[in-house]
Amino acid sequence: MGRRLGQHFLHDNGVLHSIMAAAALAPGECVLETGPGRGALTGRLLEAGARVTAVELDPALCRGLLERWGEHPAFRLVEGDILAVELAPAALFASPEPYAVVANLPYYLSTPFFFRIIAQREHCSRMVLMVQKEIAERLVAMPEQGKEYGSLSVAAHHAFRMRYLFSVPPEAFRPRPKVQSAVVGFEPKAPVLEPEAEQRFLAYVKQAFTTRRKMMWSPLRRRYPRLPPEQGAAIQELVANKRAEALTPEEHLQVFRLLEAGADRELFHEHAGTRS
Repeated sequence: MGRRLGQHFLHDNGVLHSIMAAAALAPGECVLETGPGRGALTGRLLEAGARVTAVELDPALCRGLLERWGEHPAFRLVEGDILAVELAPAALFASPEPYAVVANLPYYLSTPFFFRIIAQREHCSRMVLMVQKEIAERLVAMPEQGKEYGSLSVAAHHAFRMRYLFSVPPEAFRPRPKVQSAVVGFEPKAPVLEPEAEQRFLAYVKQAFTTRRKMMWSPLRRRYPRLPPEQGAAIQELVANKRAEALTPEEHLQVFRLLEAGADRELFHEHAGTRS
């Protein structure tokens, strides 16, 4: 079942050592591992003295993990979907302290997991994630990287400071995947938007890149036809004759804030106009 879920099991000791070095775990530190598979990384985490909560969906793999570490006092297995599991430290570790995330993510899971963890990044001290190399390049990309830069890049830079750590060849896995992998390190940034506003910002970013080959101003003007003149002028100055892929993550945040300010004023005037 593991392969059907997109899991390729890491077996290369050198790569495992490099992941552990990047994680730099302290004894007793809490670690969330998602998609532990057969436990090659799990064993290293436990040997380092970490308290590990592993989330695995495959029942057969869960049985194997419990056979190996079911009695280990620092190991807890959650059988389920990481996209549905409660991610608060109290739920995973019965502790209020942030945890590290160290994982070889199944390929199918990378993007949905990443967007979920953005909203809950206050729970994480840091992350060391192995993903498909194409996803890693998209995560860390900036406008000068061209086609690699997109909505995932903007969301990632908005929420994390990142480092592309190293590439991992297909032969490091069994079964051998058809693509290369890479390991990326993440340090969460403090939120600059309220949670609901951040979700609207991420929705704005996804929308902006659905027409990435078009200039931004015309679609924005159509979507927000009643923006106050000062907001509209400020946005037009920012986007000028630019496509979404030409704006940095910070510039996209500026555009969003101007849109929010204009929308709030527009809503205020609409409500004010109904009073008599």
